[in-house]
Amino acid sequence: MTSLQLDAGARMALDVALGTAGAMGDERCGTEYLLFGVVATASGDMAELCELFALDTARLERAIVAIRGHRFEPVAEGAVDPPFSPRAELSLHGKSLSGDDRRSSFDLLLGCLGDPRSGAATVLRHLGVRLGEIRRLVELGAARLDRSEVEGLIAALDRRADTHYSWWGPAADAVVTRVGSSVPLPRLVARSQTAEITLDALVVGPDGFGLTLTVASLGDWVLPPTWEAIEFLSPGIGAEHRLAPEVITVDLTYPDGTTISNRHSSRRWRADVPTPGALVRLGTKKSVEDRNDRRRPVRHRESTEWWAWPLPLGDEIRLDVAWPAEAVDGTVSLDGTAIAERAAAFRDTDD
Repeated sequence: MTSLQLDAGARMALDVALGTAGAMGDERCGTEYLLFGVVATASGDMAELCELFALDTARLERAIVAIRGHRFEPVAEGAVDPPFSPRAELSLHGKSLSGDDRRSSFDLLLGCLGDPRSGAATVLRHLGVRLGEIRRLVELGAARLDRSEVEGLIAALDRRADTHYSWWGPAADAVVTRVGSSVPLPRLVARSQTAEITLDALVVGPDGFGLTLTVASLGDWVLPPTWEAIEFLSPGIGAEHRLAPEVITVDLTYPDGTTISNRHSSRRWRADVPTPGALVRLGTKKSVEDRNDRRRPVRHRESTEWWAWPLPLGDEIRLDVAWPAEAVDGTVSLDGTAIAERAAAFRDTDD
């Protein structure tokens, strides 16, 4: 790193990129981590650009895990910095677009987007960002345009109706507790000849409740399950979802008839709490069980955590789950009264 000609902002972004790649246990620090470092340390015009495309570290981390295919495991703090990938090396040693001796964060990001096959470009496509649009703005930032020129260009491209705000459900330090039920968990929700879906956990916090749903194979899958539709993000407009037969749909219907679902477009980037409610996928864990028996298929499992808001006032909540690709669909009832009582206990403790 000593031979790199970087300004203070770019060097800070590089330090964060190396530390993040090492902490996540990756064997290389690719351009996806350089992108993460730039966003994590963004300020000034770079911060405005990140806000314009709804980029923050929470979204980037989830996208990196998704595109890397869970091929690494988090390690303890203090891990050794991994070496740079070839594309990351090329990104670091280019020339500054403005002609300065030292490269800025804009130059660093521009280098990451030079190859459409890079990890950074893949992450942005995964998040629904148009590469051509963000690259044009990054080029302008790297050229060191003055403040008025940058503001005018951003205003011309800015289609935001309000400030972007990432509503992902529970806070990172939120405490949740399991909800008791007269029906033991895991609980079968639906089954077909090739797969079954179970409700494995039901938890509640002061601001919402969570579900863990698991799909397990009973035979050979025709298509792997997809828990969430493809997301396309237009700056300022929000997410648009495209459903396909392999998408597992999850619907929660409250006693008053209100339904929250993953089948509809849900704006996650907003200045206010979503109304009438939202269902957010927090993460997915995959596992394979090798039965060591050629007569029986390998058993695949995919468990996904969901966070639902708002809390029910009581009575039953209907949970409907369907996976058209494997002809699986079913319905179970959740005890809304028990969920509401557990949430009230949190609020009483806070008081």
